[in-house]
Amino acid sequence: MKLGSTDPYTSCPKYETGSFSLRLVRMDDAADLLRCYSDPESIPLFNSDNCLYGFSMNKLEEIESCIEAWLAEFRARGFIRFSIVEQTSERAIGTIEFFTRKLGQGEEQAEAGILRLDLASEYEQADVLSEMLELVEQRFPEHFTFDGLLTKAVPQAVHRVAVLQRLGYNKLERSRELPYGDYYIKRMP
Repeated sequence: MKLGSTDPYTSCPKYETGSFSLRLVRMDDAADLLRCYSDPESIPLFNSDNCLYGFSMNKLEEIESCIEAWLAEFRARGFIRFSIVEQTSERAIGTIEFFTRKLGQGEEQAEAGILRLDLASEYEQADVLSEMLELVEQRFPEHFTFDGLLTKAVPQAVHRVAVLQRLGYNKLERSRELPYGDYYIKRMP
């Protein structure tokens, strides 16, 4: 894992857009995030590839346990799970998980930023998705070093797929290295 100029695992960065703040997930986000992770319209859009469990939660204790696991991963430098906080309501409306991994072989090997973006269904809209993706592209290189961004968008996530295509992401085919479907990648300058 390559890090940018400052180590985000030493001091987790906070980011702001016009409408949202991103900060390290915390236990007092549990009730808000339960609304997202129990939303039957959102659950099919979540990326749970390579996870030991799905992200369908119906009890506060389930999301609290998940938050504990996310914070343990942060402390172990595995990934950072940010809460997406709507500035007007001050509610967590979803999360972003981010980490980097080497992909490819030999001279084709590159560092990829892996992005999971989970939103409550009412926020799964082009303007919100664009705001989140543009923030990641513009600000995350301050803390992470990556040659491209890799994220998942299932076909039924029509707004997400359209935004990814508009922003220059290309759909990847399944491979031995990436055995999961519905991934998009954007090479970074």
